[in-house]
Amino acid sequence: MARSEHPPTEPSEIIDASVTAKTERALHRWLPPARIANAVRAALAAMAAWLLGTQLPADFAEYAYAAPLGAFIATGTTVFTIARTALQQAVGLAIGAAVGLAMLAVDIHGLLKIGIIAVIGVLLQGAGALGIGAGVVPVVAVLVIIFGGVDADGYAVAYVGQFSVGLVVGVIVNMLVMPPLYDREARERIRGEVRRTADRVEQLAEMLRGEWPPKDESWVDWGLELQGSVEELSQEVVAARESRVLNVRSMWRHHDLARDERSVATVRSVSHRMIDVLDAIAAAAWESPLEVEMEDDERRLTARAMDALAEHLRAWAGTGGAEEASAASGEAIERLYRRIIAHDEPESGMATLVFALRAMRERIDRAAEAEREEEAEAASSPPR
Repeated sequence: MARSEHPPTEPSEIIDASVTAKTERALHRWLPPARIANAVRAALAAMAAWLLGTQLPADFAEYAYAAPLGAFIATGTTVFTIARTALQQAVGLAIGAAVGLAMLAVDIHGLLKIGIIAVIGVLLQGAGALGIGAGVVPVVAVLVIIFGGVDADGYAVAYVGQFSVGLVVGVIVNMLVMPPLYDREARERIRGEVRRTADRVEQLAEMLRGEWPPKDESWVDWGLELQGSVEELSQEVVAARESRVLNVRSMWRHHDLARDERSVATVRSVSHRMIDVLDAIAAAAWESPLEVEMEDDERRLTARAMDALAEHLRAWAGTGGAEEASAASGEAIERLYRRIIAHDEPESGMATLVFALRAMRERIDRAAEAEREEEAEAASSPPR
């Protein structure tokens, strides 16, 4: 036998490779590309705001330090959220300056002025439209009182003006310098969740073929975990939609978010029906929360139906062959149904399980059919 030209891998090399991989994963968690891009945009915006602030008339240029502060604030995950935050901050600055000037005009003890500012600041936090801008109201009001001096009006106008300049610069930089888009990431996240659901369904099928009743009870709570994942998916699609608002990249990068929203609705429906399936199987295994009789052959047929459902989910998630997988799922469910109704008195719990399987199959079919129609229409349409 020919000897390998490469020397055997030393244990220390394996350990070094493992440490390197862990370090890379840790760095990716702490410094993901999106965060690095945000940091670069913030730095560019702050420098541009400072340069612009120093070029303003002398009375304003004296407070040029406030411009980069505004640019720092104008950061976020999407252009839309950045613009909204900037607007809220600008309104909050104006209100805070007005409150500070009003307190200077009132001849009362300084302690009472601080108390009034605190009350106003807390009450404004209940104004949903003001959002994060409510937090700067008391800060700016106090700054006007402390540093306004004999020219409080000039200080307030200059500070608010420079800060607003920074906000505007920050928004513009974030709009023009590779603004983030999360639409494709959201779609891939949906597909990944569908594949993970298929894996769990397959695990459930293996459990049905194994020792009965099963010793492992962790699968009983899968339904709640699936529902939690669906809520996360829904939030990601919302973030993806927001990322396209005011985003110049969306002009040439087209994406059908309505399709993603329908996909999330389908996953939500599947997760709800999966809870019914899990409850029926748990009742058959441990007679809790109620008793359901599941004979050995029914258990095997249920396992086959679950396998077919898993393949149907994977096909919909992108592996292809959704129509064939749907047909196989329908046949498996039909065999289970025929076995159940062969009893003189069919078990209601098993009937619930069959209904849930049919409902999931039908919902996946609808989603897959809609996607096929959209793809066919897109293929027949001239490129934009």
